[in-house]
Amino acid sequence: MASSFWKGVVGVGLFALAHAAFSAAQHRSYMRLTEKENETLPIDIVLQTLLSFVMTCYGIVHIAGEFKDMDASSELKNKTFDTLRNHPSFYLFNHRGRVLFRSPEEESSSVHNQQALPNPLRLRKLEHLH
Repeated sequence: MASSFWKGVVGVGLFALAHAAFSAAQHRSYMRLTEKENETLPIDIVLQTLLSFVMTCYGIVHIAGEFKDMDASSELKNKTFDTLRNHPSFYLFNHRGRVLFRSPEEESSSVHNQQALPNPLRLRKLEHLH
C-alpha cells in the first residue's frame, strides 16, 4: 500500500499544476487587455508547470508499486503448456450437444421424463423426410 507521503506528493503536484494553469489563464487575459498577444508565458509559470508535472509523475510511480517485466517469458516460465490457455470459467457442460448426441437408451428414458414435465417447448429429433 502506498504511503501517505507519496499521496501527499501527488496531491501537492496536482494542486501546483492547477495553480500553474490558472496563472497561465490569468496571464493570457492580462495580455489581451494590454493588447500584447504575441508574448510567451513567463518563465516562472513554465517552470512551475514542469516541476509540478515531474513531481506528480514521480509520486504516481511510487504509489503504483512494482512494475512487471515487459518480457512475457518471465511470467510464462512457471506455466506448463497444458495450463497456458486454461480458462475454467468457460467450461460449459449444459449445452445442446447433450441433446443432439444421445445414445438410443438415453433417448427412450428421456422421452418418459419429458412427458412427465409440463413444458410446451420440447426438443424433438428430426427425422429424415424421404
